[in-house]
Amino acid sequence: MKEKLITDFLNYNKSDNSRKKYLELPSFDKKNNFKKNIIYYKKWDNYKTKLSEAKKNLKIYDHFLNELTIFLNDYHNVKYSKRYWSIILGQWLFKFISSISIKWNLVNSLKKKYIFQKKEINTRDIIPLGIEDFNKMSLSNYWNHYYYTRIIENSFLNKFIIKKSGKISKNYERDTIYQKLKNKSVTERTSLFIQKILNFFPQNKDTLIFSTYMTNLQELKLNLITNKSLLYYKSLRPYLLYEKNKLFEIDRKNFKKLNSSKSSLERFLGKELLKCIPTAYLENFKNVENFAKQIPFPKSPKKIFTTLGIYRSTLMDSYIARNVENGSSLILAQHGGAYFQNKFHFSTIHESKISDKYLSWGNARKKNVVPIGVIKSLSNSFKRSNKIILEVRVRKTLYSGEIKIDSGLLEEKKYLKNLCTFFALLKGNKICQKLFIKLHQHKTIWNEKKHFLSHNSELKFIDEKKHMIKEINSANLIIQTYCGTGHLESLAINKPTLILFVHNLNLLNNRTKNYFIKLMKLGIVHKTPKSLLKMLEKLNSDKKINSWWNLKKRQSLLKKYREEFGFFNEKKVKDLKKIISNI
Repeated sequence: MKEKLITDFLNYNKSDNSRKKYLELPSFDKKNNFKKNIIYYKKWDNYKTKLSEAKKNLKIYDHFLNELTIFLNDYHNVKYSKRYWSIILGQWLFKFISSISIKWNLVNSLKKKYIFQKKEINTRDIIPLGIEDFNKMSLSNYWNHYYYTRIIENSFLNKFIIKKSGKISKNYERDTIYQKLKNKSVTERTSLFIQKILNFFPQNKDTLIFSTYMTNLQELKLNLITNKSLLYYKSLRPYLLYEKNKLFEIDRKNFKKLNSSKSSLERFLGKELLKCIPTAYLENFKNVENFAKQIPFPKSPKKIFTTLGIYRSTLMDSYIARNVENGSSLILAQHGGAYFQNKFHFSTIHESKISDKYLSWGNARKKNVVPIGVIKSLSNSFKRSNKIILEVRVRKTLYSGEIKIDSGLLEEKKYLKNLCTFFALLKGNKICQKLFIKLHQHKTIWNEKKHFLSHNSELKFIDEKKHMIKEINSANLIIQTYCGTGHLESLAINKPTLILFVHNLNLLNNRTKNYFIKLMKLGIVHKTPKSLLKMLEKLNSDKKINSWWNLKKRQSLLKKYREEFGFFNEKKVKDLKKIISNI
C-alpha cells in the first residue's frame, strides 16, 4: 500500500489511520519523541552541501533581481536603478527563492512513490500585498501546501499519485493574518500622533533618524546633536497600509515568464515569480508610492539612518528606496548576531551592499562597514543574585524559509535532543535550584517546555514576555545555546557566560571558528551537554565564577572577541554623530 506524504498540516487528520510519511515536519509520539516516520533532508548533514545550496540560491537571486529590474521598469514606465528595486523587493525575492528551493530539494530527494492529497487554494490568496503579509503568509499551512502542489504538479508527477481532497472555501489562516495586520494599538496611534506633531513644526530635517534599536531618549539626543532639532520618528505600522481595501485589488495579467537558465528549478521560478509577486511592486506600486509620499516623514532627507526601519514595512521600504534614488545617503546598522560570523548570511551580504555606510557591532573589516558596537541599549551595571539563566533559541516557524546554520529538521532535532539531555543530567543536581530557563516570548510549534519538563520536572522558567536583554543583569551566570544575538549581548558587557553550541563549526566563517576553538579550550564554549555540566559543577560559587571568568588569559581572548564581533560602546551616540556628519 502506498504511503501518504504529509508536506504540511493543512490536510492533517489525526484520526486518519493510513500509513504516512512526514516531509521535514515535526511529528511527536505520546512520549514527546520524534516519530520514526519522518523523512529528513540528510544532504544538509554535509556542511559543504548546505553552503553550496545557499550560494546557489544567491546566484539565482542575483539573476532574477536583474530580470525583475528590467521587467518592472518597463511595466511602470520608469528607469529606477537595480539598487532601488533591491531595497524595495530584495528581502521578499530572496526569501521566496529560498523557500521554493528548499521545497524543491525535499521533493526531489524522495526515493519512492507517494500519495499526495491536493487541496485547491484560490491563487489570489497566496498573492501578498507587501513584505509584512508575505512574512506571515509564507509560514502558513495554506501557502506551503499551495507551493508543494505547484512543485509536484510542475516537475515531479512521476513520484506521486495525486488525490484531490476538496477546496478551501474559507481561508481562516489568511483571515487571521490580515486581521492582525489591521489591528492598531493605543501605543502605535500615540506614536504616530507625536510624529505628526513634531513633523509639523519647521525644523531642520536633513538627517532622518528612526527605529535604530536604541532607546527613545538616545534617538532624541542623536537628533538634537545632529539636526539641532527635536525630532521623533518610528517605522510606520502595518495597519496604515493594510486597512486600505483598494490596495487588495489584483489585476494580474498572463505575463511571459522571466528569462532563466536551463535548470528546472530556475525555469519554475521564472514562471512563479510574476504570478505571486506582491501587489505593492506591481498593481499597487503607484498607490503605495503615492501613500509613502504623504507619511509624516521628511520629504527629502539628505541622510537616512535606521536599523529596524527596513524590510519590515512596505511603506518604509518604498519611502527609503525613493529617497535613496533621489540622492539620500543610506546608513544601516546591524540589528543582531550572526552578521559577519556565518559563512553564508544573506542579511550581511544584502544590507551592506545597499547601504552607503553599514554600522557593525564589531570590526567587520569590509569596505563600507564602520564598527559602532552593539547598537541595542545594554547596561553593564550588574545586580547581585545566584541565578543561572539559560536562553533557548528554538526556531519559531514550522517551515524553513532560508538555509541557515540551524535550518532543517535534523538540526532542530539535534538542538532539542542536546538540551533535553542536559536537563536530564541536571535532575537532582543542586545546580537545578539556581537554573532558570528563558523561552522565546512567541510560542513555537515544538512544545519545547513540555519536552524539557518530561526530562526534568524540577525545571523553572522565567516569564517568556520578559526581554532577555534585561534579564542578563539579574543573573550570576548566563548560558547561551546559539552563536547569535544573545551571546554577543552577554559578552559585550562581560557577563560570565557559557555557550552550548551543537551545530557544525564549519558553518561559521574562519575567524569565528578559530575563536570558538580557543573559547572551547578555555571552557566557555561546549559541544556536549556533559562538558557544559562538568564546567557548571566546577563553578559552584560566586567566588569561583568570578575568579574563573576574570582569569587574565580568558579576559584577554574575550576582549579580542568583543572587538571583532560585539563590543559595548559607552560613546555610541557621539560616535554616531561623527559617522553621520562625515557621510
